[in-house]
Amino acid sequence: MTKLTKSKLCSICAFISIAFAVVPQLSIAQSIEYDVEIIIFENARQTRVGASDTLLLPVVNNAQPIPQTPLPGAAIQPIGELRLLSEVEKIKGSANHQLLFHGGWRQAALDKESAPYVSIALGRSFNLFSEPVSIIDDNEDENENQFLRAYLTPPLDSEFALQQARSATLFGAVKVWVGRFLHFETHLAYTPSGADFSYAFNSQRRMRSRQTHYIDNSRVGIITKIFPVDNSAPN
Repeated sequence: MTKLTKSKLCSICAFISIAFAVVPQLSIAQSIEYDVEIIIFENARQTRVGASDTLLLPVVNNAQPIPQTPLPGAAIQPIGELRLLSEVEKIKGSANHQLLFHGGWRQAALDKESAPYVSIALGRSFNLFSEPVSIIDDNEDENENQFLRAYLTPPLDSEFALQQARSATLFGAVKVWVGRFLHFETHLAYTPSGADFSYAFNSQRRMRSRQTHYIDNSRVGIITKIFPVDNSAPN
């Protein structure tokens, strides 16, 4: 049998110690859950600043709606208590804003690749015609955060076979994932009623739990606060 030198034996022991130290940490991280609460509101001012030349249709693969009742095994679950009530009352009492949504969900502390997109479809729903994904990028994996050009009626000079789709005043998805910090992503398009243009709302914000964060663009704002279900969980 080959004899282990003292240095090799120390290296093996150190590796084993690290491995056993990492496993419990991974288990703890996977067991952490967060309640994500969001308020979405419209800015009442009429502006074309930041508007697109056509309608926009966000491409989001496998987005999940916020469930109204618990769904066994689902990546997101409903939360029982909404806490940002004072912020909602301020928006309702403001002449400059209109409340679009107040709600939330519970999810595990997942990394960027594993965390689910949560679908958003608010306001008036309508049919539109969009250019196919393949003309934006042939790599399907890279289409996750694309916006497709779209139209209420197919343009006569279009060189592509347009696809019919369904959209809404505010349409797309948001995503919360955990790295060194919490991250909040938006991939949304806001289309005013009857308009032939949209506002892209595409952002990624690093944030801490237990703190209120405000995210906005030209026409839409989001207030969000992320609460660890276990108060001993890290930020």
